[in-house]
Amino acid sequence: MFFHIQIFLYSMIFFFVAEFVSSDFFGNYISSSSGGFWLGMFLVFILLTYFYQIAKRVSRRTSMTPMPVLFALSTWGLLYFVQSSKQQYVLMALAAIAYYFVHISLYRLNLYYKDQTARGIIAAGSVATIFLFYAASYGIYLNFDIPLWALILAEMAVTILVSFQHFWLINDNKNNVLNYSLILGLVMAEIVWILNFWPFGYLTTGVITLIFYYVFWDLATCHFLDELSKRRVVANMIFFGLLVTLVLYSARWLPAV
Repeated sequence: MFFHIQIFLYSMIFFFVAEFVSSDFFGNYISSSSGGFWLGMFLVFILLTYFYQIAKRVSRRTSMTPMPVLFALSTWGLLYFVQSSKQQYVLMALAAIAYYFVHISLYRLNLYYKDQTARGIIAAGSVATIFLFYAASYGIYLNFDIPLWALILAEMAVTILVSFQHFWLINDNKNNVLNYSLILGLVMAEIVWILNFWPFGYLTTGVITLIFYYVFWDLATCHFLDELSKRRVVANMIFFGLLVTLVLYSARWLPAV
């Protein structure tokens, strides 16, 4: 089953909320004064709480809520840096579609916990959430007076939460899943610190960070599924090298300041 009227309505709410958050009215209001900023942040907190309740209602499990909530937050953050109205609508439409399928998958997993199609969609949603958050957070770091340690801690925390949700879905050993999630979070924190010295914008940095994350995430996933092999490791290293080379070759290098 890939259609559910209530989840479709939730997705439409997600779309209209994203449109409101990205509107000039909201942006101008929160930047007009310090009071407007804190009121805007309070409104964002209320919206995130609402989407948390949606994810919990659909999945019936608190452990399945981090990724959908962070997906919404990351989408709103990235919309701030998209200047074209058409591009904003394309991003919001794609995000709403992804939001719908993620929640359909959560609903299917509630009915049958070993639904492989639903697990695959959740895995894709986890990777998409990581990319959106990495790109949005690095864009905020570049454009606002945000300390590097705050960026590193935020990306490490999100990496741990999203990875934990995915790994626990495919492995019942909670302590083992937590350990791997923590290690992956620490590794990505180190990579974020290194990438801070590279002369690239938020999208290029987000893509490169995602490539690093995906390689380690895929190896950990194969380990939990007992599918890890030397061939898989070598293939991931080749895949990683080719993608990073392609991104670096096509990226626009920022001038040194």
